[in-house]
Amino acid sequence: MSQRPRTLLAVAIESSRYADFGRNLKDFLHAFAEARQRSDPLEPMLAPAPPRLAGLFPEGAICDAFLAATADYLARRNRIPTPDWALSTSIALDQPWFSPDLPSVRAMLLRDSPSAFKDKNLFVLDSILDVA
Repeated sequence: MSQRPRTLLAVAIESSRYADFGRNLKDFLHAFAEARQRSDPLEPMLAPAPPRLAGLFPEGAICDAFLAATADYLARRNRIPTPDWALSTSIALDQPWFSPDLPSVRAMLLRDSPSAFKDKNLFVLDSILDVA
């Protein structure tokens, strides 16, 4: 059995395709929640800059933005400094990305997406990271 990624860096390194990314990010969120419950230091889980996934697979730029938004969101929520890499404007998407991409929910996503995700031009359900 493989071990859950314990950093966002590991999520990126272990993701060679979009499906891997989703699974690895979910596993990381569980590891982050467990670390928080144990009162382990959380900053080292977010601090190392992950390699860029843009160009590695078609959805790589979305994944890069998602990693940065996740780091910013979790840092804010846990009152730790947001890593500098996650604040880079070069990671933000040029075009908005919606999850789910359904016209009927776009207004809700525009309204309810956490600001860390809006900053990266990602519009997601506000429950996206509830596990962490």
